[in-house]
Amino acid sequence: MINRRDIQSKIEILEAVNNIKKLKFSYWNACDFKNPTAMVECFLPDKVHIDFEDFGIFNSAQDMVNKFQQNSCHEHLLEKHSGKNPVINLLSNNEASGFWSLSYNLIDIKKSFCLNINGTYEDIYRKNKNGNWLIQDTVFKKIASAYTSVSSEHYSKPRIGLSLWLKKTV
Repeated sequence: MINRRDIQSKIEILEAVNNIKKLKFSYWNACDFKNPTAMVECFLPDKVHIDFEDFGIFNSAQDMVNKFQQNSCHEHLLEKHSGKNPVINLLSNNEASGFWSLSYNLIDIKKSFCLNINGTYEDIYRKNKNGNWLIQDTVFKKIASAYTSVSSEHYSKPRIGLSLWLKKTV
């Protein structure tokens, strides 16, 4: 016989995992679309731990976002974070851990190069008082990176599109 309590518990776990996945993808989309306000909203408002290796270590989401705005919020930088293979574990009703693979691509139109980074994220998530999952701790570890020039003979006249629907090229 199926226990209703077990079914309800499994549904709650699935909902939590799904909400955490949405949170992480919301964060990456905020980065890609250069939306600092949405980035900050993905983190707990109080003290957090953010370790992004070369980019820095931060105790507040706002400090990390301020550096992001200085270094990354430029039209000539096209970014794409592609997170995959999430492993989400509920540690309690209000805490979870996450492990993600990431492929990051950057095209710098001004300096004519591409950067590809592969790595992993290890996160801790907590529910806020409204019941929403937010990032408390996040650590990115780079596995590999590659720079490619787009100004070499092989790319004599690069056409880097900002968006297919805008049909604007640089």
